[in-house]
Amino acid sequence: MRQPRPIPLIALVALLGGCPSDPGNPETLWLALDGSELKVKLIDHEPTPF
Repeated sequence: MRQPRPIPLIALVALLGGCPSDPGNPETLWLALDGSELKVKLIDHEPTPF
């Protein structure tokens, strides 16, 4: 009996991984300080210069 080829399944998973899931995601993420110089967080707007 012939084994099924995994290539079409892998291609399908790769294509689904590139599909946008949430239209509310921001286009650009910025790094901002999170209370100290050693911690940062991602925010959806450009932070004020320090």
